[in-house]
Amino acid sequence: MRMMFVGDINLGEYYTGFGHGPKSFAEKNLIFSEVKDLLVQADYVLGNLEAPITSILACRGDPEDQVLRAPACSAAMLRDAGFSALQIANNHMVQHGKDIFNETVELLSGAGIDVIGKVAEPHVVALGGMTFAFFAASDVPDNTNKSQTQYQRLDEDFLLRVERAAKNFDHVVVMLHWGLEESTVPLLYQRKLASRLKAAGVRAIVGAHPHLFYEVEVDESFVCAYSLGNFVFDLCWDSRMLQSGVLDITFTKENISCRIWPIKIKEEGCLPTIVGEPLEVKEYCQIYNHGSPLKWPRMKKTISFWLNIYKGDTTLKLKFFINKILRLISLK
Repeated sequence: MRMMFVGDINLGEYYTGFGHGPKSFAEKNLIFSEVKDLLVQADYVLGNLEAPITSILACRGDPEDQVLRAPACSAAMLRDAGFSALQIANNHMVQHGKDIFNETVELLSGAGIDVIGKVAEPHVVALGGMTFAFFAASDVPDNTNKSQTQYQRLDEDFLLRVERAAKNFDHVVVMLHWGLEESTVPLLYQRKLASRLKAAGVRAIVGAHPHLFYEVEVDESFVCAYSLGNFVFDLCWDSRMLQSGVLDITFTKENISCRIWPIKIKEEGCLPTIVGEPLEVKEYCQIYNHGSPLKWPRMKKTISFWLNIYKGDTTLKLKFFINKILRLISLK
Protein backbone atom coordinates (compact mmCIF):
# COMPACT_ATOMS: atom_id res chain seq x y z
CA MET A 1 0.00 0.00 0.00
CA ARG A 2 1.58 3.22 -1.20
CA MET A 3 0.96 6.56 0.50
CA MET A 4 2.38 9.98 -0.23
CA PHE A 5 2.65 12.91 2.16
CA VAL A 6 3.38 16.58 1.47
CA GLY A 7 3.86 19.63 3.67
CA ASP A 8 2.05 22.94 4.13
CA ILE A 9 -0.50 23.95 1.51
CA ASN A 10 -1.70 27.55 1.28
CA LEU A 11 -4.00 28.17 -1.67
CA GLY A 12 -4.67 31.70 -0.50
CA GLU A 13 -2.00 34.41 -0.31
CA TYR A 14 0.35 35.77 2.33
CA TYR A 15 0.76 39.54 2.86
CA THR A 16 3.88 39.65 0.66
CA GLY A 17 2.12 37.78 -2.15
CA PHE A 18 -1.18 39.63 -2.54
CA GLY A 19 -2.11 39.47 -6.21
CA HIS A 20 0.72 37.14 -7.25
CA GLY A 21 0.53 34.29 -4.71
CA PRO A 22 -1.17 30.88 -5.12
CA LYS A 23 -4.73 32.26 -5.19
CA SER A 24 -3.95 34.58 -8.13
CA PHE A 25 -1.65 32.04 -9.81
CA ALA A 26 -4.44 29.44 -9.79
CA GLU A 27 -6.75 31.76 -11.74
CA LYS A 28 -4.65 31.17 -14.87
CA ASN A 29 -2.49 28.14 -14.07
CA LEU A 30 -2.70 24.64 -12.64
CA ILE A 31 -0.83 24.71 -9.34
CA PHE A 32 -0.28 20.95 -9.16
CA SER A 33 0.48 20.37 -12.85
CA GLU A 34 4.13 19.40 -12.21
CA VAL A 35 3.38 16.86 -9.47
CA LYS A 36 -0.02 15.42 -10.35
CA ASP A 37 1.40 12.53 -12.38
CA LEU A 38 3.38 11.50 -9.29
CA LEU A 39 0.61 11.95 -6.73
CA VAL A 40 -1.95 9.91 -8.67
CA GLN A 41 0.37 6.89 -8.45
CA ALA A 42 -0.33 6.63 -4.72
CA ASP A 43 -3.23 4.80 -3.12
CA TYR A 44 -3.68 7.61 -0.59
CA VAL A 45 -2.26 11.16 -0.59
CA LEU A 46 -2.14 13.46 2.44
CA GLY A 47 -1.00 16.99 3.23
CA ASN A 48 -1.34 19.81 5.76
CA LEU A 49 -3.89 22.42 4.69
CA GLU A 50 -2.54 25.67 6.15
CA ALA A 51 -5.23 28.11 4.97
CA PRO A 52 -9.03 27.84 5.13
CA ILE A 53 -11.24 27.46 2.06
CA THR A 54 -14.48 29.41 1.81
CA SER A 55 -17.25 30.69 -0.44
CA ILE A 56 -17.73 33.70 1.84
CA LEU A 57 -16.37 36.79 0.12
CA ALA A 58 -13.66 38.74 1.91
CA CYS A 59 -13.70 42.49 2.40
CA ARG A 60 -11.77 43.60 -0.67
CA GLY A 61 -9.99 46.50 0.98
CA ASP A 62 -9.03 44.72 4.19
CA PRO A 63 -5.69 42.86 4.01
CA GLU A 64 -6.39 41.00 7.26
CA ASP A 65 -9.57 39.61 5.75
CA GLN A 66 -7.80 38.60 2.53
CA VAL A 67 -4.68 36.91 3.91
CA LEU A 68 -4.43 33.08 3.91
CA ARG A 69 -7.94 32.64 2.54
CA ALA A 70 -8.59 30.39 -0.44
CA PRO A 71 -11.69 30.26 -2.67
CA ALA A 72 -14.21 27.43 -2.47
CA CYS A 73 -13.06 26.00 -5.82
CA SER A 74 -9.78 25.03 -4.12
CA ALA A 75 -11.41 21.89 -2.70
CA ALA A 76 -12.03 20.53 -6.21
CA MET A 77 -8.50 21.56 -7.20
CA LEU A 78 -7.06 19.48 -4.37
CA ARG A 79 -9.26 16.51 -5.22
CA ASP A 80 -8.29 16.66 -8.90
CA ALA A 81 -4.61 16.77 -7.93
CA GLY A 82 -5.04 13.44 -6.17
CA PHE A 83 -5.38 14.40 -2.50
CA SER A 84 -7.25 11.85 -0.38
CA ALA A 85 -6.99 13.49 3.06
CA LEU A 86 -5.85 16.75 4.64
CA GLN A 87 -4.76 17.66 8.15
CA ILE A 88 -6.63 20.71 9.47
CA ALA A 89 -5.20 20.86 13.01
CA ASN A 90 -2.99 23.93 12.70
CA ASN A 91 -2.77 27.53 13.85
CA HIS A 92 -4.12 29.22 10.69
CA MET A 93 -7.30 27.23 10.10
CA VAL A 94 -9.45 29.33 12.45
CA GLN A 95 -7.83 32.62 11.43
CA HIS A 96 -11.06 33.79 9.76
CA GLY A 97 -13.45 32.46 12.35
CA LYS A 98 -15.37 29.36 13.30
CA ASP A 99 -17.89 29.58 10.44
CA ILE A 100 -15.21 29.60 7.75
CA PHE A 101 -13.36 26.78 9.52
CA ASN A 102 -16.53 24.69 9.51
CA GLU A 103 -17.18 25.52 5.86
CA THR A 104 -13.66 24.39 5.01
CA VAL A 105 -14.40 21.01 6.56
CA GLU A 106 -17.70 20.79 4.66
CA LEU A 107 -16.12 21.76 1.33
CA LEU A 108 -13.36 19.20 1.69
CA SER A 109 -15.77 16.46 2.70
CA GLY A 110 -18.08 17.40 -0.18
CA ALA A 111 -15.15 17.03 -2.58
CA GLY A 112 -14.45 13.54 -1.25
CA ILE A 113 -11.38 14.53 0.78
CA ASP A 114 -11.04 13.07 4.28
CA VAL A 115 -10.47 15.57 7.09
CA ILE A 116 -8.01 14.68 9.86
CA GLY A 117 -7.53 16.55 13.11
CA LYS A 118 -10.91 18.09 13.86
CA VAL A 119 -11.45 15.66 16.72
CA ALA A 120 -9.27 13.36 18.81
CA GLU A 121 -10.75 10.18 17.38
CA PRO A 122 -8.81 8.58 14.53
CA HIS A 123 -9.87 8.64 10.93
CA VAL A 124 -9.90 4.94 10.00
CA VAL A 125 -9.34 3.67 6.47
CA ALA A 126 -9.15 0.08 5.20
CA LEU A 127 -6.69 -0.21 2.31
CA GLY A 128 -5.00 -3.21 0.76
CA GLY A 129 -6.30 -5.59 3.41
CA MET A 130 -4.87 -3.40 6.21
CA THR A 131 -6.42 -0.95 8.65
CA PHE A 132 -4.94 2.53 8.98
CA ALA A 133 -5.78 4.96 11.79
CA PHE A 134 -4.85 8.59 11.13
CA PHE A 135 -4.51 11.12 13.94
CA ALA A 136 -3.60 14.82 13.77
CA ALA A 137 -2.97 17.49 16.39
CA SER A 138 -1.22 20.81 16.97
CA ASP A 139 0.75 22.28 19.86
CA VAL A 140 1.42 25.61 18.12
CA PRO A 141 -0.13 28.60 19.97
CA ASP A 142 -3.11 29.94 18.06
CA ASN A 143 -3.70 33.71 18.28
CA THR A 144 -7.30 33.48 17.08
CA ASN A 145 -8.36 30.34 18.97
CA LYS A 146 -6.21 30.24 22.10
CA SER A 147 -8.09 27.30 23.59
CA GLN A 148 -7.86 25.39 20.28
CA THR A 149 -11.41 24.15 20.64
CA GLN A 150 -12.10 23.79 16.90
CA TYR A 151 -9.31 21.31 16.19
CA GLN A 152 -7.31 18.77 18.14
CA ARG A 153 -4.69 19.97 20.61
CA LEU A 154 -1.46 17.99 21.05
CA ASP A 155 -1.71 17.11 24.73
CA GLU A 156 -1.41 14.11 27.04
CA ASP A 157 -4.98 12.97 26.44
CA PHE A 158 -4.34 12.92 22.69
CA LEU A 159 -1.12 10.94 23.15
CA LEU A 160 -2.87 8.35 25.30
CA ARG A 161 -5.56 7.91 22.64
CA VAL A 162 -2.86 7.36 20.02
CA GLU A 163 -1.06 4.83 22.19
CA ARG A 164 -4.25 2.85 22.76
CA ALA A 165 -5.06 2.87 19.04
CA ALA A 166 -1.61 1.52 18.15
CA LYS A 167 -2.68 -1.81 19.64
CA ASN A 168 -5.84 -2.07 17.54
CA PHE A 169 -4.83 -1.21 13.97
CA ASP A 170 -2.26 -2.45 11.50
CA HIS A 171 -0.81 1.03 11.07
CA VAL A 172 -1.25 4.21 13.09
CA VAL A 173 -0.13 7.42 11.36
CA VAL A 174 0.20 10.64 13.37
CA MET A 175 0.34 14.06 11.69
CA LEU A 176 1.64 16.78 13.99
CA HIS A 177 1.77 20.55 13.71
CA TRP A 178 4.66 21.26 16.04
CA GLY A 179 8.13 22.70 16.50
CA LEU A 180 9.58 26.16 16.02
CA GLU A 181 9.64 28.12 12.77
CA GLU A 182 13.09 29.62 13.37
CA SER A 183 14.75 26.23 13.98
CA THR A 184 16.47 24.40 11.12
CA VAL A 185 16.49 21.08 13.00
CA PRO A 186 13.96 19.17 15.13
CA LEU A 187 13.79 20.24 18.77
CA LEU A 188 14.63 17.94 21.67
CA TYR A 189 11.00 17.61 22.77
CA GLN A 190 10.04 16.48 19.26
CA ARG A 191 12.69 13.75 19.29
CA LYS A 192 11.54 12.55 22.71
CA LEU A 193 7.90 12.52 21.64
CA ALA A 194 8.79 10.61 18.46
CA SER A 195 10.61 7.99 20.55
CA ARG A 196 7.61 7.63 22.84
CA LEU A 197 5.17 7.12 19.97
CA LYS A 198 7.50 4.69 18.22
CA ALA A 199 7.74 2.63 21.41
CA ALA A 200 3.93 2.57 21.58
CA GLY A 201 3.71 1.06 18.10
CA VAL A 202 2.96 4.10 15.93
CA ARG A 203 4.15 3.38 12.41
CA ALA A 204 4.60 6.90 11.00
CA ILE A 205 4.92 10.48 12.25
CA VAL A 206 4.59 13.29 9.71
CA GLY A 207 5.24 16.83 10.89
CA ALA A 208 4.53 20.37 9.75
CA HIS A 209 4.82 24.03 10.84
CA PRO A 210 8.56 24.98 10.62
CA HIS A 211 8.24 25.63 6.83
CA LEU A 212 11.48 23.68 6.27
CA PHE A 213 11.98 20.10 5.05
CA TYR A 214 13.77 18.30 7.90
CA GLU A 215 15.53 14.96 8.13
CA VAL A 216 13.63 11.68 7.81
CA GLU A 217 14.32 8.64 10.00
CA VAL A 218 13.27 5.11 9.00
CA ASP A 219 13.54 1.54 10.19
CA GLU A 220 11.61 -1.55 9.13
CA SER A 221 8.52 -0.61 11.09
CA PHE A 222 8.66 3.16 11.65
CA VAL A 223 9.04 6.43 9.75
CA CYS A 224 9.49 9.87 11.30
CA ALA A 225 9.47 12.99 9.11
CA TYR A 226 9.69 15.84 11.61
CA SER A 227 8.70 18.48 9.06
CA LEU A 228 7.87 18.27 5.36
CA GLY A 229 8.23 22.03 4.93
CA ASN A 230 6.10 23.91 2.43
CA PHE A 231 4.43 22.42 -0.64
CA VAL A 232 2.44 25.43 -1.87
CA PHE A 233 3.19 28.60 0.06
CA ASP A 234 4.26 32.10 -0.97
CA LEU A 235 6.91 32.44 1.75
CA CYS A 236 9.80 33.38 -0.50
CA TRP A 237 12.09 35.62 1.55
CA ASP A 238 14.35 32.66 2.42
CA SER A 239 15.21 30.18 -0.33
CA ARG A 240 15.28 27.32 2.19
CA MET A 241 11.51 27.59 2.53
CA LEU A 242 11.17 26.75 -1.19
CA GLN A 243 13.00 23.42 -0.80
CA SER A 244 10.52 20.61 -0.33
CA GLY A 245 9.75 16.99 -1.06
CA VAL A 246 7.13 14.28 -1.36
CA LEU A 247 7.40 11.54 1.25
CA ASP A 248 6.59 8.26 -0.52
CA ILE A 249 5.90 5.37 1.90
CA THR A 250 5.02 1.78 1.07
CA PHE A 251 3.31 -0.18 3.84
CA THR A 252 3.01 -3.95 4.14
CA LYS A 253 1.57 -5.83 7.11
CA GLU A 254 4.98 -6.06 8.75
CA ASN A 255 7.33 -3.58 7.07
CA ILE A 256 7.70 -0.02 5.83
CA SER A 257 9.91 1.30 3.04
CA CYS A 258 10.35 4.95 2.19
CA ARG A 259 11.77 7.34 -0.38
CA ILE A 260 11.73 11.09 -0.94
CA TRP A 261 11.04 12.93 -4.18
CA PRO A 262 12.92 16.28 -4.09
CA ILE A 263 10.69 19.26 -4.86
CA LYS A 264 11.43 22.91 -5.63
CA ILE A 265 8.53 25.34 -5.20
CA LYS A 266 8.71 27.61 -8.23
CA GLU A 267 6.74 30.65 -9.43
CA GLU A 268 7.04 32.49 -6.10
CA GLY A 269 5.88 29.57 -4.00
CA CYS A 270 3.00 28.57 -6.27
CA LEU A 271 4.25 25.61 -8.32
CA PRO A 272 5.72 22.51 -6.63
CA THR A 273 8.03 20.87 -9.17
CA ILE A 274 10.00 17.60 -9.09
CA VAL A 275 13.70 18.38 -9.45
CA GLY A 276 15.40 14.99 -9.19
CA GLU A 277 15.12 11.25 -8.88
CA PRO A 278 13.64 9.79 -5.68
CA LEU A 279 16.05 9.07 -2.83
CA GLU A 280 15.71 5.82 -0.91
CA VAL A 281 15.72 6.34 2.84
CA LYS A 282 17.88 3.82 4.67
CA GLU A 283 17.68 4.59 8.39
CA TYR A 284 18.32 8.34 7.94
CA CYS A 285 18.10 10.88 5.14
CA GLN A 286 18.72 14.62 5.12
CA ILE A 287 18.25 15.92 1.59
CA TYR A 288 18.80 19.59 2.56
CA ASN A 289 21.38 21.12 4.87
CA HIS A 290 19.58 24.20 6.17
CA GLY A 291 22.53 25.49 8.15
CA SER A 292 22.07 28.07 10.88
CA PRO A 293 18.67 29.05 12.33
CA LEU A 294 16.42 31.42 10.40
CA LYS A 295 17.76 34.69 11.79
CA TRP A 296 16.15 38.08 11.29
CA PRO A 297 12.92 36.68 9.75
CA ARG A 298 11.03 39.96 10.17
CA MET A 299 13.78 41.94 8.48
CA LYS A 300 13.97 39.46 5.57
CA LYS A 301 10.20 39.49 5.28
CA THR A 302 10.14 43.30 5.21
CA ILE A 303 12.85 43.46 2.55
CA SER A 304 10.96 40.93 0.43
CA PHE A 305 7.77 42.91 0.91
CA TRP A 306 9.31 46.11 -0.48
CA LEU A 307 11.22 44.39 -3.28
CA ASN A 308 7.91 42.96 -4.50
CA ILE A 309 5.65 45.90 -3.67
CA TYR A 310 4.83 46.56 -7.33
CA LYS A 311 3.86 42.96 -8.06
CA GLY A 312 0.25 41.96 -7.75
CA ASP A 313 -2.09 44.06 -5.62
CA THR A 314 0.11 47.00 -4.58
CA THR A 315 -2.79 48.88 -3.00
CA LEU A 316 -3.69 46.02 -0.69
CA LYS A 317 -0.04 45.59 0.30
CA LEU A 318 0.29 49.27 1.14
CA LYS A 319 -2.88 49.16 3.23
CA PHE A 320 -1.40 46.27 5.19
CA PHE A 321 1.82 48.22 5.81
CA ILE A 322 0.00 51.41 6.84
CA ASN A 323 -2.33 49.50 9.17
CA LYS A 324 0.64 47.78 10.77
CA ILE A 325 2.40 51.11 11.42
CA LEU A 326 -0.79 52.60 12.88
CA ARG A 327 -1.17 49.62 15.24
CA LEU A 328 2.42 49.99 16.41
CA ILE A 329 1.88 53.70 17.08
CA SER A 330 -1.32 53.02 19.01
CA LEU A 331 0.55 50.63 21.31
CA LYS A 332 3.04 53.27 22.36
